[in-house]
Amino acid sequence: MNNRSALTISFAVIAAMTAASVLVLLQLPPGATMPIHWNKDAVPDHAVPASYGVFMAPAMAALLTLVFAVLPLFEPRRRNLESSRQFFHAVWIGIILFMAVIHAMELYAAMHAGVQLGEFVIAAVALLMILIGNYLGKTRSMFFGGVRTPWTLSSEYSWQRTHALAGKLFILGGAAGFAAALALPAALAAKILALGIAGAAVGMSYVYWRNDPDRAAEDAAHQ
Repeated sequence: MNNRSALTISFAVIAAMTAASVLVLLQLPPGATMPIHWNKDAVPDHAVPASYGVFMAPAMAALLTLVFAVLPLFEPRRRNLESSRQFFHAVWIGIILFMAVIHAMELYAAMHAGVQLGEFVIAAVALLMILIGNYLGKTRSMFFGGVRTPWTLSSEYSWQRTHALAGKLFILGGAAGFAAALALPAALAAKILALGIAGAAVGMSYVYWRNDPDRAAEDAAHQ
């Protein structure tokens, strides 16, 4: 699989993250800390020394880039992953960009103590969902990503229909989540978004599997 464009974008984003980290670190006083985790109420609850905290996200993005680059070598359904490369690259680039957004929030929080950014995190997740949703319906069965239930992995019929539905749900859910993040507490918006979409996708994968014409034909042949 040709990953040149995804690698180029990833390296550029990581370089920008690192440069921003250095610039912020130079402006922080000695001994400054920065938040790296927010609790369920979107309030910072864990901080680390900025001297190395500013470089944690760029390092994680670099590690994830390496994982994405080698992952196709370990995908059992490599041909299907190749056929789904637009989805693969969208997830890859989307996650790296998402990490860059979160890193920017961390740096901003380091320079502005007490700032609340939870709603912006949920909004960023929602935009990532919209991006992924645009490609979910064009995937083929694989172990890398998607709605991987026993029913979708054993039935191409269930996989195709589940992901066509999941793609629409991701787009609609992402749009709703983006709006909710601006109007609701971040924790509530995240729970509504995750439970609604996950429950619908998993449940419908079973329904589609039950109605798979190929499975019905196999059952009849064994009777």
